[in-house]
Amino acid sequence: MPAIDPKPLLRNEMKARRAGMASELPQAGEQMAEAVSAFFDALDDWPPAGTLIAGYYPIQSEINPFPLMQAFADHGCDLCLPCLAPGESGFRMIFRHFAIGDSLVLGPFDIRQPLDAMPEVDPDVVLVPLLAFNSDGIRLGYGGGYYDRALERLRAEKVIRAVGVAFSGQEVADLPVEVHDQRLDGIFTERGLAGADPQE
Repeated sequence: MPAIDPKPLLRNEMKARRAGMASELPQAGEQMAEAVSAFFDALDDWPPAGTLIAGYYPIQSEINPFPLMQAFADHGCDLCLPCLAPGESGFRMIFRHFAIGDSLVLGPFDIRQPLDAMPEVDPDVVLVPLLAFNSDGIRLGYGGGYYDRALERLRAEKVIRAVGVAFSGQEVADLPVEVHDQRLDGIFTERGLAGADPQE
């Protein structure tokens, strides 16, 4: 008898849990930006000017990363957003240059993304939305595999950092992991960088 995949049921559970957190913390995006900024300020170690940060356009109950993206831009970083572009077998995730205030178009799955005329780029840091995460950097996504494939491609080309964006309450003790799953290098939450102490 084939094993039952636990991910679909877990996704439904975590979607409902995240929706509740979003309702309780409507300003989580601003709180995250303040907490992460305070962390970098305490270390006096913001990413160098010119670092290319990939954010995302929030959907459903995802934390809005735009306040944090603006903070990075204020410290000299460049920004980009993911786009789903036609590939050989379905859509593939690429990244296009973006600045706060730029016009966006409705892409696949009704997610807003930069215009096709914007240059394609390869980010140095990727902010990744998620449904759940654990202390080992395992992420539960939506099941499409777009971020996993994009991160695998980028990591084959250069050193990058993938940082999850989540409510602190989305952390779970254990998650199923498959060979293609790309681990996260850290997690930004409304409390700052998960598991980090700027005094250490």
